[in-house]
Amino acid sequence: MMKISLILPIYNEQAILGEVLEKYISELRSITKAIPGSSYEIVAVNDGCTDASPEILMKEAKLNRSLRIVNLTQRFGKEAAVTAGFETVSGDVTILADVTLLNPLGIIERVVGEYQSGHPIVYAYREGIGWENTKHSFSHSLIRMAAKVFSIPGEYTGRAHIMLYSKEVTDILKKLPHKNKFMRTMDNWTGYEIHTIGYTSSYSKDEVQRKTRVASNKMRRDGYHPPHRSRAREHTPSIVYSITSFILALMFLGGWIALEIFFGIDIWWHVVAFITFAVIIMCGVLFYARAIMIKRIGTVHHRDDEILYEVENVVN
Repeated sequence: MMKISLILPIYNEQAILGEVLEKYISELRSITKAIPGSSYEIVAVNDGCTDASPEILMKEAKLNRSLRIVNLTQRFGKEAAVTAGFETVSGDVTILADVTLLNPLGIIERVVGEYQSGHPIVYAYREGIGWENTKHSFSHSLIRMAAKVFSIPGEYTGRAHIMLYSKEVTDILKKLPHKNKFMRTMDNWTGYEIHTIGYTSSYSKDEVQRKTRVASNKMRRDGYHPPHRSRAREHTPSIVYSITSFILALMFLGGWIALEIFFGIDIWWHVVAFITFAVIIMCGVLFYARAIMIKRIGTVHHRDDEILYEVENVVN
């Protein structure tokens, strides 16, 4: 007998939300049907959506009592939404997944199988090909560095697109008092070994983008028109500062080379120029790392007197 809890942090996913929910519900029903006496729940955390996602969730919740909706009062960021989900779940197994078409049918069953084999923490990550693997490696190296620079508690444990936790692990994570909660830096504090598996996606990213565009166009034809939103995000200023730093570095490098070619400069000026160039580049890297952390967590620092998240209501 086992209860499976699936946490889905949601922010403006109207184009694909219905299809993804259908996929997860179908798989969870299949798993619980195969295990006598088992059940499931889906905790969908509405992280201040401004599109039709809340309406889609409510429509599904009326048909499926196993879907619970946690509505936050505003957008607090993904990790705050995840934390709110953890406070709500009641299962023996808690699974954290994204609302994405890239996760194939069968991956939830696979991670549950790994748990049944004796692994209390399971990380499942999408395997890339060629340049995508290189990009992932670079991105996660930056996250590891940013977690240290911006004092995120714990040690970054690597990439994961789906994470499973036993009830014992979930209870430990719930009790952690830290405001800067980023699960992939705090999981190794639980004292349990992290078991990692790889999987391939159902679609390429280009196929997902095409399917998303088709779904968005269909929803507009059906009358769903989300309010106009600025394309700017919380991490946009850091991206701008990062690009500005790299442009300044290139301009500085050009001036340095020009001075050497046309006038010649003393060795000490080369040393000063190199240090200045390195500092500008490092600033650009740090701003980019900060942008990544804000995008992943929602904010880099939480003050002690600041609300991590605020629940408006819980449906079902």
